[in-house]
Amino acid sequence: MTVVRGLTATLIAAGVSVGLAGPAWADDFSGRYTLDLIGAGAHTSWTVRSTCPPSRQCVAHITSSSGWSGDAQLAGGRWTMTVDRPDGHSCPDGTRGAELQTWSWDAISLRGQVSGVSAESATCPVGPANDFTLSKTVPGAVRPV
Repeated sequence: MTVVRGLTATLIAAGVSVGLAGPAWADDFSGRYTLDLIGAGAHTSWTVRSTCPPSRQCVAHITSSSGWSGDAQLAGGRWTMTVDRPDGHSCPDGTRGAELQTWSWDAISLRGQVSGVSAESATCPVGPANDFTLSKTVPGAVRPV
């Protein structure tokens, strides 16, 4: 009887610890990536450091080769972040306009969309959302924080 109780307690503890741990593929998000904006022909790179502390949401700190950075949150199998960029999009007159960008992508396929809201919508409107893909270029080169 004591053995059964001990085994039951061990199984419950193991189940709780697995339930609280972040998904392994979220921790594997750390590394360097090429970002391809589909249809725009734009390529940049991201350096990512992700962490999934027990009983907390997974977070990835992203630094873009374009000079901006942001923190993405993982929920429901999707990473999402919002970045306020003073040079987020091209205006009709050739200048760059401020934009609040929302990035969202699937944690497994690494396909997503970026959309923006312009601070100067009358003089510099934002175009439609862009699809993008991420491709890991240097696995394991950046360690999780």
